[in-house]
Amino acid sequence: MLCILCTSVLKAQHLVSGLVSDKHEPIIGANIFIEGTYDGAVTDTNGYFEFLSSTVGGVNLTISYLGYETKTINADITSLAQLDIKLRESAMSLDAVEISASTFKAGDNSKLAVMTPMDVVTTAGSMGDVIAAMQTLPGTQSNADDGRLFIRGGDARETSIYIDGMKVFSPYSRTINGTPSRGRYSPFLFKGVSFSTGGYSTAFGQALSGILDMSTIDEPNQTETNINLMSIGFGIGHTYKADKQSISVSASYTDLSLYNTIVPSSANWTNPYSGFSGEAVYRYKTDKGLFKSYLAGDLGSFGLYTTNIDSGADELIEINNSNIYSNNTYRHFLSDQTSMTAGLSVGYNHDKLLFQKINQQDKSLTGIHGRLSFKTIITDHFIAHYGIETLRQADDISFKVDVPVYQDEISRDILGSHIELDYFFSQDLALKTGIRAEYNTRLDAYHILPRITIAQKLNDASQLSAAVGLFSQEVDTDALFSNQFIGQETAQHFLVNYNRKTENQILRIEGYYKNYNKLLTYDSGNNSYLNSSNEGQGYAYGLDFFWRANQIVDNVDFWVSYSWLENQRTYKDYPAAAAPSFSSRHNLSLVSKTWIPKLKSQLGITYRMASGRPYENPNKDGFMIDRSGYYHDISLGWSYLISQQKIIYLSVANAPGFDNEYGYEYGSVKNELGQFPDRQIRPYDNQFFFIGFFWTISQDKLKNQLDNL
Repeated sequence: MLCILCTSVLKAQHLVSGLVSDKHEPIIGANIFIEGTYDGAVTDTNGYFEFLSSTVGGVNLTISYLGYETKTINADITSLAQLDIKLRESAMSLDAVEISASTFKAGDNSKLAVMTPMDVVTTAGSMGDVIAAMQTLPGTQSNADDGRLFIRGGDARETSIYIDGMKVFSPYSRTINGTPSRGRYSPFLFKGVSFSTGGYSTAFGQALSGILDMSTIDEPNQTETNINLMSIGFGIGHTYKADKQSISVSASYTDLSLYNTIVPSSANWTNPYSGFSGEAVYRYKTDKGLFKSYLAGDLGSFGLYTTNIDSGADELIEINNSNIYSNNTYRHFLSDQTSMTAGLSVGYNHDKLLFQKINQQDKSLTGIHGRLSFKTIITDHFIAHYGIETLRQADDISFKVDVPVYQDEISRDILGSHIELDYFFSQDLALKTGIRAEYNTRLDAYHILPRITIAQKLNDASQLSAAVGLFSQEVDTDALFSNQFIGQETAQHFLVNYNRKTENQILRIEGYYKNYNKLLTYDSGNNSYLNSSNEGQGYAYGLDFFWRANQIVDNVDFWVSYSWLENQRTYKDYPAAAAPSFSSRHNLSLVSKTWIPKLKSQLGITYRMASGRPYENPNKDGFMIDRSGYYHDISLGWSYLISQQKIIYLSVANAPGFDNEYGYEYGSVKNELGQFPDRQIRPYDNQFFFIGFFWTISQDKLKNQLDNL
């Protein structure tokens, strides 16, 4: 009886065997097992495995190995001998190629990250402004008299700014010509930045040139208080951290009166800029998600006399601005494969301009942006991104002397949806293809915007990417008050990008071509917008170069950024195609930071150069043929660690005092010589000095303010 039983068991056992490999060589240590049993084995040095199983009938044989896509074979157990199994590399691997082109990242572990959060605020000349730090990267245009982001020959309005993926409606402080704008929001509350100069995701719309997306901190490290005393004002902030929630609040006051008393300005101020600002972020962690609520607001005003170029008389201009912005997002994991992000942002901005205390202009903007998006990992090689959003904007404008003489308002909705598919052929080759659809209620029109990116990993350190896409954006709001049926402008992006990143160096080279269509055009004159249309067009092409090296020389970190641009367009009231006044052919930035341990100091220097910008000279034949002089700036910064939690920071913009100029402006009435009078456009101040004391009070008494300078 025992012999009969043993013979029966042996007959019921089946040999499962085979070879496991990838495209090139055997895989050692792969795990093979039959689901629902303890039967299995591990591949040997030749990738071979075998084991016996008493299971009968159909089974699921699973083969898995870290970095590769798990494979399951469903078959009768009698057919699972001498298998030849090929595993595919997993797209989830850290070594996989990144599907991205023309994107600069800060503050994450991306292979494409070129800056850290500290860089944003320690770069000499940035003065703690995120926008100014971005202007040291290739693809941006140096417009020191303006301060906003100009990308690859595009106007500043062609770049959209987001916080946590939600639109910011009025991202810049109010100013006048000759005084640069600043970004409204403190960099201290952000963990990272994604800055795209073209070919960006279908998740973003209403931007012809580029996008800047700033991400707030998900969770602070500890409870702490920050106190800032500066030559232009003071600020205080506090962060409270509990187990599942935290809140950060900050407030600051800025007043240039004291600064201008010590450092006189060439501007004829009646009231130098002064203002209050505040920010708050609340965070709450759920079991499978994170809720964040961001609130920011500011009030500012200034007044000065400007000289009328025709009459020579001084004219008083006073500006009051109020702005508030709210942003709420919730990120939730619906399953191991799908995550959801929901967001809502609301913004309100009001500008009151008073001319000679008589003529008054009021402009206000109210915007609402809602978004619901998803990410689903379909397989290790296939990822889907999809979502819907709505954007509503209402604008009001009025002019009055004693009583309103003109008043108008316009509102519209833009509904959008997108789907984007990432497919990894292998760890070395990937494709991103997507389409964005928008419906504009003002025009009762749809816009279909396809985009595609392909990326090839060349080796462990480098990759090559290419992208092409169609982008669309509304025209300038001021034109809509006269003709609300003007269509949206469009642009096509074509670009090729090479990216190489090693432990201590980053190299990026990118060539691009942009084709503009349906640009806004109108006639010259006081009522120019009445005859507006979408007859404009243009192009921009060029080359961007970025090289960053760290620790090639001990304690020295530096980067080189260069952009070459050729562009022309017919838009606005241009009588002929020309390069616009905000573009320059050559832009160069050299940034260096040195840590000196013995002095407990970090020294920073930034050199920026831009070739001359075109401007129109009505006293000459031809259009936009004159050029301003080259722009030069050398800014210095010094951070000194007094103690572990106290720092002094000093900086000076344009330390050598270069006499920069931005071309000429002309009067509207000819003089006795039959010429239009001219005046050189110069900055009010060649230099700007800053000194600040920063004090952190934290629970561990170790954190200092070096990451906040």
